[in-house]
Amino acid sequence: MSTSVYSLRASRASRSSVSGVRSQCFYSTSQSAASPTPSKETQPARLRFAPSPTGYLHLGGLRTALFNHLYARALGGKWILRIEDTDQTRLVPGSVAALQETLEWAKLDYDEGPSAGGSHGPYVQSERLDLYRHYAEKLIADGKAYRDFRAEVAASPNTDATRTKHIPLRDDYIAPTEAEAKHLISLGKPYVVRLRAPTGSLDHHDLVYGELHFPADPQRQGTEDPVLLKSNGWPTYHLANVVDDHEMRITHVLRGEEWLPSLPKHLWLYEALGLTPPQFAHLPLLVNADGTKLSKRTGDVRVESYRDKGFEPEALNNFLGLMGYNNLAYHSANLGAGATHTKAKAEGEQDATAYDVLTMAEMVRGFDIAHVNRSRATVDLAKLYYLNARHLALKLDDKQPGGGRDEIVAKARPKLVEAFPEVAERLQSEDELVEQVVVLAKGTSATLYDVPESATPLFRKPDFALAEVQQLFARNAMVNRHFDAAVREAQRQFQALNNSQGWTREGIHDVIARLPKLLSDAAPPSTDAKAAKTKVKKAAILAPLRFAISARERGPPLADLFLFLGADKSLNRLQNAIAALEAHQLRAPSSQ
Repeated sequence: MSTSVYSLRASRASRSSVSGVRSQCFYSTSQSAASPTPSKETQPARLRFAPSPTGYLHLGGLRTALFNHLYARALGGKWILRIEDTDQTRLVPGSVAALQETLEWAKLDYDEGPSAGGSHGPYVQSERLDLYRHYAEKLIADGKAYRDFRAEVAASPNTDATRTKHIPLRDDYIAPTEAEAKHLISLGKPYVVRLRAPTGSLDHHDLVYGELHFPADPQRQGTEDPVLLKSNGWPTYHLANVVDDHEMRITHVLRGEEWLPSLPKHLWLYEALGLTPPQFAHLPLLVNADGTKLSKRTGDVRVESYRDKGFEPEALNNFLGLMGYNNLAYHSANLGAGATHTKAKAEGEQDATAYDVLTMAEMVRGFDIAHVNRSRATVDLAKLYYLNARHLALKLDDKQPGGGRDEIVAKARPKLVEAFPEVAERLQSEDELVEQVVVLAKGTSATLYDVPESATPLFRKPDFALAEVQQLFARNAMVNRHFDAAVREAQRQFQALNNSQGWTREGIHDVIARLPKLLSDAAPPSTDAKAAKTKVKKAAILAPLRFAISARERGPPLADLFLFLGADKSLNRLQNAIAALEAHQLRAPSSQ
């Protein structure tokens, strides 16, 4: 079977599910993927996330780490971090530290790894070279591998398409005897170690793709014996990967679908070594809206960039936990467990959207590899923004000491201090003020970085001389239709409130509730019967008042905004709005 010239065939039932894999010839013949998992009482689950330190951690990598975390915790097992750095030419300095920092930010707490320690280390492949060489020598001794002393040669233009490798195929080469090999080594001849690849068919059960069948290749049409040790003595990915998964007692391998072409090589190695392979689950790729694979050229895929934009790690985990997974499966497992999504549902979200809001504990409780889809998952950033706003709200609802609200206040403070130097001293010293600001701004803040902009009306009065403010007023009929009457009546009523019972939440609510009737009663008589029966609705009052004191169309509850500003600032802003109207700074289209 060829590992370079590929054509995919699949059964009618699963053709669409595996059509994305483009590098290995196999059949997927099963509609049901997941198989029973070994009992954790007899075989504790051990999973691993094994990235290469070749740069930043991307969204797909974080999703793989997350699924390993979820499945390990769901099975009551452990997962490890292993650094696969056998390709030294691609290493990027500092990437290991950056990777660990990103996982720490994402709150994915691996049980063993370079910094966590463990009984199966070291957890960096470059520190395990002798182990790989030992396994390679064993394979040679057992006749399952051989030393190849051939020099690499470029393929001839006339070479058959199945033989465009840099190294001729094994049927063109007779491996030297052990004595001959020792002589060549003594002469300083470089060599690689190759596995003697079988040519028969191969069947394997994948926890996501189901039953896979790799057809036989009796004519060796393009079959290359995989390199296990390179000429510099370093292992290839394939040998190091299999050896480490065995030595570290890995029971389940969750990795991206791009590794499906390597599966036969790994299974051959397990067979040659007489080892039982772990269970494999190949995860569908993440793609852009147009179906193309995520890449640096087509979109921002760095996890660090989402962190730097102010996304909460809980939201990003929630977002990735839904990529290729059935959200209703999470929901079913969390029924009756006080699930987070019940709050979103209670606040009027559609069911399917509400079920998307999940904490880590809820995802662990509901994770089952059987519910991972085979189809590729589209990255929808609109959903990420929605989930982030929901998780911000959840954190602000957590008022326990050191809980979510304290976390958000601590992160928001420096941003607010920078944005509003005129009140920086108060923001630095008054926790309650920062807390008030964040809570009031949450409704219009998708990320924490949106809070300063959303909070601007809390500290700065509207500038009705700005062209964009005037344009916003002119094009919003809900704002400008009753603006004059609503703002003037509100000023009278709020002034009376402040003179009588004082500036209280109850009093503010009462004024806002009475304004529609007051305006309806004060409307001039009309000869139009239909117009005479029309009452001023509450929304027609709220929109002008909000614009008058904030120059915004959206914001926190209006009563909360009036209460935060206080009587003097609120009345002053209402007066400024009336003055802007009289100065013709604010004009509706009909009055222009």
